[in-house]
Amino acid sequence: MPKSVFIKGALVLSAAAFFSKLLGLFYVIPLKHFAGDEGLALYQAVFPIYNTLLILSVSGIPIAISKLISEEKSKGNTSEVEQIIISAMKMMSVVALTGFFVFFLGADQLAQWIGNGDTEPSIQGLAFAMLLVPFVALLRGFFYGHQEMALPAVSQVIEQLIRVSLMIGFVYWLVLEGSSIAKVAAGAAWGSFFGLACALALLLVIYFRTSPKISFLAPTQGGYAKKILLFALPVSFSTLMLPIMGMVDSLTIINLLKAAGLGQLDSTVEFGLYSRGVPIVQFAAFYATALAVSVVPALASEPSQEKKREKVYQTIKITFLIGVPASIGMMLIAEPLNILFYGDDKGSEALIVLAASTFFLTLSVTASGLLQGLGKPFVPAAFLGVSIIVKIGLNVWLVPSYGIVGAAYSTLFTYGCIAILCLHAVLRNMATPIVPGKQVGRWLLPSVGMGIAVAWAMSAYLHYAPILSSQRLFSFYEVILLVIIGLISYGMGLVFCNIITWQDLSMLWQDRLMRKQENSRVSVQGEYDIAHIQKKKDGLERE
Repeated sequence: MPKSVFIKGALVLSAAAFFSKLLGLFYVIPLKHFAGDEGLALYQAVFPIYNTLLILSVSGIPIAISKLISEEKSKGNTSEVEQIIISAMKMMSVVALTGFFVFFLGADQLAQWIGNGDTEPSIQGLAFAMLLVPFVALLRGFFYGHQEMALPAVSQVIEQLIRVSLMIGFVYWLVLEGSSIAKVAAGAAWGSFFGLACALALLLVIYFRTSPKISFLAPTQGGYAKKILLFALPVSFSTLMLPIMGMVDSLTIINLLKAAGLGQLDSTVEFGLYSRGVPIVQFAAFYATALAVSVVPALASEPSQEKKREKVYQTIKITFLIGVPASIGMMLIAEPLNILFYGDDKGSEALIVLAASTFFLTLSVTASGLLQGLGKPFVPAAFLGVSIIVKIGLNVWLVPSYGIVGAAYSTLFTYGCIAILCLHAVLRNMATPIVPGKQVGRWLLPSVGMGIAVAWAMSAYLHYAPILSSQRLFSFYEVILLVIIGLISYGMGLVFCNIITWQDLSMLWQDRLMRKQENSRVSVQGEYDIAHIQKKKDGLERE
């Protein structure tokens, strides 16, 4: 696969992930307004379950299917691609039904493990989403394997639009009806089912219009069910890094706070404050999953070792150039963001620590994708398994003494360990070094400059800006100003450090102009052809 195709696919998926995470960032404002801190905390307690389903539908299962399809396509085996789809469809049917019954019938037990029985209706609502997730995942994997990233990206945006819109609508309606907080949180969870239903409908329509008909009742050959399972299990496990860590927090923080002497309500509210950082962390890491999804089929279909090395280098470079400034920026604006979204600065210290963890999270996800594409899917899965034990141990040690700030430091340390282990495994797997230390230093310099500029601007804003009657409005202007200064200073740093040259920008602009001219010529030629055909038709009619 040409490098441009790989980068374009990553950009398309990154754009969709950015928009989806942006929606996921802003839904908390109306949710907190209508449902309050307790309602938000109940939803956030089961959110890792939804996030697990979401990541399985976007990256886990699709990556496994796309790798197999990409490999067979590169060999010209179209019949084998059909066998992969048939095997996957049968397997996904079993997964869907099993997942539904586990979540629906086991909702009471899961709610007890979380430490709050009011989460049971929300878990049962998410059980219905489990009926759709495997099939959405299968179709996205099919299109990923054919290097068609646009359609899965559009389906992801539509899914989030429907989910967030209906979530807010259901919550508003249930609050007006005077429903209990448990039912209000469950209403929010039901938005996920309808979002997935719309995404599935779109993918099915395009699939049946563009793909040859396949009999899904036909017998399967080639043992692809076993191949999908052997690859999908470790891939799915390692791509579930964020929700698995979220589940660990859901199952431990409330219970540990209660054991430390807090009551049920206070423990739930504290967990809600900690969970304020979850959408912000996910937003800062929006591009990592897109990179991982794009790089697995790209590496799988690439026979040249040199080109594989180039794609590995590009992936690590992009991760550093986006992840480091995103993490530093989020740390600096964490407090005003907290006020903007939630109306107060409670839990800001934990939020700052969680923002610091975003770079290690993104590096972990992309390095895991590289290992999967290089045929080492069990390595990141093993690292994640060890990290779960580390995370639980750190929570047990830190949460009783330091509360949610201790949980945040536990997350930071755990992601750091996974990132270092996965990156070390990637570099060891390559025959020669691909990322010199001096190069990494150059990648970090623009982020340091940006951090200094944003910190100075924040100090100046707090000192000179007029005090507004609305604290939320004051924070809104602060965030906008700091983001603009951060983008400008970081862009200048990239050019100053010669990471992006003026020649690169000039070539990018010339390429865009050439595409416009080419499109214009195609359009003119098309109009000429139509006119010519019409003229010949008129001549024949006169004869």
